Order: sequence, then C-alpha cells, then structure tokens
Amino acid sequence: MRKRSVKRLFAAVLAGAMVMGMAACSSSETGEKDSGSSSSDGSEQTEDSGKVVLNVINYHVGTDYAAEYYSYLFEEFQKTEEGKNVEFNFEEIPTTDAYNQKIKLLISSGDLPDIVFNGGNNITELAAKSGKVADLTQYFEEDPEWKGLFDDTSLEFNTVDGKIYGVPVSKEISYIYYNKELFQKAGIEAPEVAYETWDDFFKACDALKKEGITPVGMDTADMGWLTNLWMSALIGTNGEAGSEWMNTMYPDDFNTPEVEEAAKTIQTMFKEYTTDDAVGGKYDPMATHFFNGEIAMIPNGPWMIPDFSQTEKAPEGFYDKVGIMLMPGKGMEMVPTPGDMVGASGDEEKIKAAVAFLKFETSPENQIKALEMTGLQPVSNDLEIPGELTESDPLMAEVLKIQNEAAVTYGQNQAYWYQNTIDTFSTELPELAYGNITPEEFCKKLTESAAKN
Repeated sequence: MRKRSVKRLFAAVLAGAMVMGMAACSSSETGEKDSGSSSSDGSEQTEDSGKVVLNVINYHVGTDYAAEYYSYLFEEFQKTEEGKNVEFNFEEIPTTDAYNQKIKLLISSGDLPDIVFNGGNNITELAAKSGKVADLTQYFEEDPEWKGLFDDTSLEFNTVDGKIYGVPVSKEISYIYYNKELFQKAGIEAPEVAYETWDDFFKACDALKKEGITPVGMDTADMGWLTNLWMSALIGTNGEAGSEWMNTMYPDDFNTPEVEEAAKTIQTMFKEYTTDDAVGGKYDPMATHFFNGEIAMIPNGPWMIPDFSQTEKAPEGFYDKVGIMLMPGKGMEMVPTPGDMVGASGDEEKIKAAVAFLKFETSPENQIKALEMTGLQPVSNDLEIPGELTESDPLMAEVLKIQNEAAVTYGQNQAYWYQNTIDTFSTELPELAYGNITPEEFCKKLTESAAKN
C-alpha cells in the first residue's frame, strides 16, 4: 500500500568521479551511498572484508513519511548479532512512483536488489514468476515464533503457487481526515463515526461548497492514490455485491453495476467537489492543499498522521484541527499488504542476511516502533499497544478505536488489481474527469486491460 506522504525531489551530490557501467543494483540514478562500504561491488567486499554486503534500493529517504524509521532500522540492525557483519549498499530513489518503475524494469531485465521493498504495488506474483526473488517458505517454517506474528490472510496474500515470497510489514487501513475548522465554518457537525449514506456525505460537500470551501482532495497521476481510495469505498460500500467485488483478487470484469456507478460518481466529484489541479495532479500537492486548509477532506491512512505535526509540511497547530471519520456507511479499507522480498542472488549468505533484516523489521518491538514513528498499522493482531500513545498521539489512538466501528471492510486497487490495470486506471482518469469518455467506457478500458493478463 501505498503509504503516501509529501515528498520532495532532490539531487544527490556525489563527491569524486562516478564509475560508469555498474550493475543495476550497485549504481544509482539519483544518488548512492554505502553503509560503511568502500566499494559498490558487494561480492568483492564480502571476500575482502568478511562482510556480507546487501544491495538495497531505498525510497524511504528525504521527506518520505518513513525515512527516519528506516534509517533507524538499518542502523540498529547492524548492532544485532545477526547484523553485525552486514553492510548496506544503498541506491536512493526519492519517490515511490520512480521506485516502482525501477523495480518493474529490473524484474523484466536486470538483477533485483538483495532486499526488495514493496512500494505499494502488488508486484509479488510478477516478481515470484520472474524467478528473481527468493522462496522464503523454509525460513518461516524453521522459525514458528516469527511465522506466528502473521495471520493466515497476510501470508496467503504474499504466497504464489504455495510458496511464500513476501514478508508483510503492516496492514493497510484508510478512512477520511477532515478539517474541523472548515466544517465549523460551513455550519456542519461531523458525524461521530461516519455519514450513514453517501447522500449525506454529498450534502455535507454541498454545504462546504456553498461557503466557498473545496470539499475533497482527488488526483489522477502516480496511480491516482486519493481517487482510488474514493472509488474503492464507493464500490466496497455498495451492498453485498460491491463488497464482494472490492474484496476480489485480480478482478477482470469492471462493467458491473457497482463499478460503473462508482465511476459515474467519481466523474461528478471531479467536476463538482475538488480542486482545479486534481486532474493531472499527484498526491503531494493535494496533501499540501489539506495542510493549508484549502480542502476540507482527504482520504488516507494512519501513516499521514505524523505529517500533521511537522511544521515543514503543515502549519503549527494543524494537528489539533484534524478529525477522523470512516467512509459513508461505516466503510473502511482493510487489506493485507504486499510484503518486502529478498532478491534471489544465488548467494546463500546474502539471502540469509536479507531474511534476518526482514525478521528484525517485523519484530514485535519494531512493529510498535513503526506505529509510533510512521503510523504504520502493526501486521500482528495481538501486540500490546503502549498506554502512553493515547496521551502523546490522540489521533493515532482514535484510529485504533474507530477501525473497530467499521461495518464494512474492503480492499483497494493497488492491493488487488493487476498492475497494468492500475496503470490504466491512472492514465484514463483524466479522460473520465473531462467527460471525454463515459463511466461505462472507462470501465470497459479497465476490463480490456485486465484481460491482457
């Protein structure tokens, strides 16, 4: 899932001459650094220094929501018994879109890094069938305590042809954030949990619009993350048929009444209820609109909460203006996440070291650490949540409370759809928004895209 937060592009300045013609996972298009390494050739370092060097493409850098947390993980892992002889050779790509494109390219023509982070797209099957990621089943079977941290659904989600390839690091949920100050200005009292119906929701949108307030954030570029969340909710809360469809892995028929109705509503939302730059826009500027009080509501998950307190992203005091509600009909996205994978380098020591890192990443202590530092929801169901979280981060505590109120849970496209269909969704959204194609034609294009698989 796509864990979105505001990112800014940056150029890494490298001292000295850059050596051309490096292997794909040892060189960097945007910047490269080693963790205590003197060479970008991992095999040579292993032989010369006795260290196991793991190549990592890391998009958790810069202002990414989890940059600080992953910096902590890499540093702390090297202090453990399993990680003391491990060094990291990093390639940094500071946007998830660029990262996902790079990984897809390497799956088709190149060598994957030793640790393959999942950038929110469900590439597990694609990577597994390429033969370029390691089968991790034996490592789970050899460590029942580690395997016991994951529920069957999460492991099944990361299984291809009976073999486990991905290690889920969190569960994904999403709902609506709203600006309490803008609601008050429009004379709206937000529901305690959720609007009962979508009609009630759009009545609130009309009230906001009447006061000159843009109701919702939407986008089309970079896989249309926000619009995907709105559309997933519209489908998933539309009766049993909609819920079943939105919980189906790899759907291939989008010309159903529930999906077409959702596409029609999305078209209306683009025309009536969002910003002028939504068409063609990415998540980042839409989040900035929310931070600046320029839109009243935005769908997203708990990983966004830390941004509300960061003054380089949001005005001081913004955290206290934010409220949380479920989607209309008490709907909430809840899906297992595509997991992190291990590149099948053929080097058993590298594979073991990469697995050791993934075990460290998903330890109970670090699941809690991830919750506190990034808002990532623990993948384990029975962790003890620190009581002080309610005092230090009441919004996060509210998330843990409100998700128990959900009457309907459903998936979303980045987890359940074919990758090429996700791409089609993003590229065709502007045509839908501008009315160049009908909702039915939009859904037909998605069906045709899915059929190619």
